[in-house]
Amino acid sequence: MTKSSEHPRSSEHSVVVVGAGYAGVLAANRILAARDRARGDDPARNCRVTVVNPRAQFVERIRLHQVAAGTRASATLPLPDVLHADAQVIVGEVRSIDADRRCVEVTTADGVVPLGYDTLVYAVGSGTAHSVPGSGEHAHHAGDDAATSALRAALAALAPEAVVRVVGGGATSVEIAAEVAAARPDLAVEIVSADRVLGFMRPRARARIMRTLTGLGVTCREDTRVARVGAHELHTAEGAVLPFDVCVWAAAFGVPDLARRSGLATDAAGRLRVDATLTSVDHPDIVGAGDAVAVAPEVGGHLRMACATAMPLGGHAATTVLARIRGRALPVLSIGFAAQCLSLGRKAGYVQLVRADDSPRPLAAGGRLGATAKEAICRMTVDKLRAERARPGAFHAPKGPAPAARPRIEETSR
Repeated sequence: MTKSSEHPRSSEHSVVVVGAGYAGVLAANRILAARDRARGDDPARNCRVTVVNPRAQFVERIRLHQVAAGTRASATLPLPDVLHADAQVIVGEVRSIDADRRCVEVTTADGVVPLGYDTLVYAVGSGTAHSVPGSGEHAHHAGDDAATSALRAALAALAPEAVVRVVGGGATSVEIAAEVAAARPDLAVEIVSADRVLGFMRPRARARIMRTLTGLGVTCREDTRVARVGAHELHTAEGAVLPFDVCVWAAAFGVPDLARRSGLATDAAGRLRVDATLTSVDHPDIVGAGDAVAVAPEVGGHLRMACATAMPLGGHAATTVLARIRGRALPVLSIGFAAQCLSLGRKAGYVQLVRADDSPRPLAAGGRLGATAKEAICRMTVDKLRAERARPGAFHAPKGPAPAARPRIEETSR
């Protein structure tokens, strides 16, 4: 970048939010709602927020399995439907971050646009990680709206008794398999997992979910590691060949390499490394949120990639940004969990209550009650994003487990 692209200094504080997923939207909304409520000489009154996102829509990723199976028409909403009216939106992709000059380079339909910032919120999210040869070329996934539409078309074109293999043993693979099997009972749906399917759940919960899957006609092939994906067959590490008509890859998630390419401190997976306040460990003008950040282990060691994590991280990122603008001590992160929830087709679900550290409690709801609870949680998620446009803190997350030590971190606005 040339010097002309550097951010000009003024009394206005410019916040650029990279990504308009659950974390990015909540962060932008909370910052602007706080600005609207600021009074007197509060520096937050002079805050401007620009959101950069590859598309002009918000994607409800927790509903993509429904779109794939054809039980829901779309999982996208126009950004104005969930985003504060004063958020400036640039549809494009951030190609690089110049942290020294506080500027990002955005590729749009009209060309490359340099965009300066005082504070950057890094919320680029995650996507499907194609971790074995052929998984990107020969397998579908439901990690974004475009890929999900392609998967939906492929599934809709299948004849009765066609074979669908879903690779992965986590919640994503289970939701996809259950949704497809419930919508198309004429298909042969199988989950192929390197370990036990839903092995992280308590035995009683897992057993109930497995019975539901069996009732839907879903089979599970466990302890089977896929080594390669061919045009119409899975090749396992043990040498077996498993034919398929459609393969869905749901084995792992990955993050964009934007932070790493930009020379920022990242972990081995490419996630932006942030401290206990969600501030970048090497650039105090950058705050991270969502799946693409590696939170300091003393406060984030229990966190998993999920909407239930992204939203509270987005809220805390906004609180950190506002504290910087106001020259106050930066708040230390404390977020926990309340539940793990799965949809198992449209008529069944499972909601497992958990402690703040995500360990299970002996309380759960399954069947139709679980499906009703899961749907209510999905609706509440979008409702809370919208509510943040008018009232900062409308979304509230449980407190996290007590860290070993709570550092007090001071920071003043620049």
